[in-house]
This record gives sequence, C-alpha cells and structure tokens, in this order.
Amino acid sequence: MICIECRTVCWNPSGLPSYQRALARHLPEIAPDHAFRLLTDGRDPHIVPSLPNVREIALAGDPRSVLAPALLARQLDASRVTLLHATAGFYPPGLGARVITTVHDVLWITDPEWLRPRGLGGRIRALACRRYVSEALQRSERVIVPSEATWRAIHEQVPSVASRLRLIPHGVGREFCASDDAAEVRGAVRRILGSDVRYVLEVGRAAAYRNQGGLIRAFAKAFASEREILLVIAHPAGETGEELMRVARRVGVEQRVRILRGLPTADVIALYRGAMCLCHPTLHEGFAVAVAEAMRCGCPVITSGRAGVGELAEGAAQVVNPENEDDIAGALRRVALQPDVAERMRRRGLDRTREMTALRMAQATWEVYREVLQESKGPRWTVPPKA
Repeated sequence: MICIECRTVCWNPSGLPSYQRALARHLPEIAPDHAFRLLTDGRDPHIVPSLPNVREIALAGDPRSVLAPALLARQLDASRVTLLHATAGFYPPGLGARVITTVHDVLWITDPEWLRPRGLGGRIRALACRRYVSEALQRSERVIVPSEATWRAIHEQVPSVASRLRLIPHGVGREFCASDDAAEVRGAVRRILGSDVRYVLEVGRAAAYRNQGGLIRAFAKAFASEREILLVIAHPAGETGEELMRVARRVGVEQRVRILRGLPTADVIALYRGAMCLCHPTLHEGFAVAVAEAMRCGCPVITSGRAGVGELAEGAAQVVNPENEDDIAGALRRVALQPDVAERMRRRGLDRTREMTALRMAQATWEVYREVLQESKGPRWTVPPKA
C-alpha cells in the first residue's frame, strides 16, 4: 500500500495543493497494479479519482497544525504501509514505514523568520518544523526537490543526502491552459470580481517571504493615476488578509485591493486568463507553482530571479529585484501599458511551460517510488544529524 499525503488540497489555491492533486490524479493511473491510499482531511470530494486501486483515508485534525506530522504515526497502521510520500516536506516521526519526502525548500532551517508567526507560538512552530525538515533530509529513502536551487541548498546543509536527492520540477495540470474565448474569460472574471475590470493578480499564502506587502506598495506607485486598475490577491481559506489591508490603507489603495479566499481551481484559472499579469515578487521560492500555472494560462508574469523561481522565470518573465519597489512598479507599468511587452511575455511563458506537465512530473515521481520499492528491505536510512 502506497500512501500519498494530500491533506492541504482544500485550503490553498495553488502551490502544494496543486502538486498533491496532480500526484493523486496521475499516480494510480500510472501504476494500476499497486494500491494507493490518499491521506486527506476529508473535505475535498474531488481529490480521489474513480479508479479501483485508490481509496481515501480521512485523517482527523487540522493539517496546518504543527502537530500534524507527529500525529500521523498514531493515525496510520504502519504495518500496512509499504511506502509513504510526505509531500509537504515534513518527515512523520515514529511512523516506522519507508518514506519519500518532497522538500520544496529549506527555509525552516535557513530563514525561519520568513515563515513563522510572531510570539512564543511562532518560535515553537519554527523549532518543530525545523526538526521535521531536518529528519526528512536525514531519514527519507529519497528526497524529491523541485529545483536546482533547492538541491544546492540541501547539499549545503546535509552533504550526505546527495545520493538520495532526485530533481523533479513541478508540473502543471491539464486544466491550466490559455483560452481563445475572450467573452467567456470576461464573463468569468465579472462573476468573480463583480465587474469587468483590469487587474494585477497574485496567488498564494501571505508568508513574509512572499513579499505581498511590497507588491501592494509597488502597485500604488505604478498606478497612482490609473485608478481603475485593481490588485487581486487570491489567498488560502482561513487567512484574513488584515495585515495586507493595513498596508493598502497606508498607501491609499484600500479600495483597489481585493483579497479573495479559498477560491476553487476553476476560478483561479479564470483569474489567470483575465489578468493583465501575475506579479509574484517573492524573496525566495523553491519553485513557484503559481508562476508556472499563470504562464500556462497565457498570463504575463513578473517575478524575482531568486532561487527556484529564477530558474523558471529566466527568459520567460519580467524579472525584478523583489526588494526594490520602484523596480517592481516599473515592470508593472511596462506589462500593463505596453501591449507588445505583455504579448512577448505571454508567448515566452507558454513556450516555457509547454512540456511542464503534471503527468510528466507524476511519471518521474513513480520512477522514484520504483527505486525504493525494488530495493531490498534492509535497514532504513539513519544518517546522523550534523553536529
């Protein structure tokens, strides 16, 4: 029995849930002779494909809780688990089964202040998450990474993991595609936003490293005169956006910033298709699934040249210094007000992501599963932690 962790698919419009959905959709098709169990929170009726070799195991508790990885061993019968794929980067301590972990980045080790909430609870969370990621590097049978940047960062932290690293860039689901029906796109955007408007889009959670406050300030600078242009930020369900709205109030664009929460995939796709551009000025990113999704939908992209997103964006997006709001503002004006620039970015993005499919990613992931399944059942990896 192969278990795939899919517990975050309901609460985030892109990123990790897109990755989990792709694996859940394709792996049971690729390996029909193997039994798959999708570990979910029981809230997404569409996550389980209608195939005889796949079932859902709904786990209790909040998947965003710092205790969720540690409690997994109590909720699963490890004697029945041949292999577990920990897709969120956190090794489940005490499970007693063979584990493959996808580590998207190592920010919990290198820059935890970009991820953790404030206060004592945030410090406790940072310590726990650092341990989960460290154990993933030390104990996983294989560690899947989405970019060369993450590969290098992991190698610097734990050189002994090199032989177990496997580079598999994320893919984009077939539902993410450009549309030639302009009227349909306008209608979908009108339904979501309440009017037919021009807008800049950002997709993803409001972590400090995502630099969404910087985006709002840059947006205010870029479109001080073009007051009909909106900034639309698609957040996961459960995020309030209050801090970002405070930033918007300070720079005078509160009425022009829309924060949408918990959108279904179809609405995210419609927003990609209708946007003037996706602006994702992140300070760090292991891959940036939203950037790939936007490109595949024909949306011009502005983003940073850092880490994994820089590998994806090079030559296909407007690359900016994420710590220079004037640079971001200038790129926004170029894409919004120069149609030839926007069209060039659109074509390059489509070309860049043409072969970047979710199916290809899942096929490469299955090859990693096969490596582990075909190995003799000797002792699992127990690389000692760094001193």
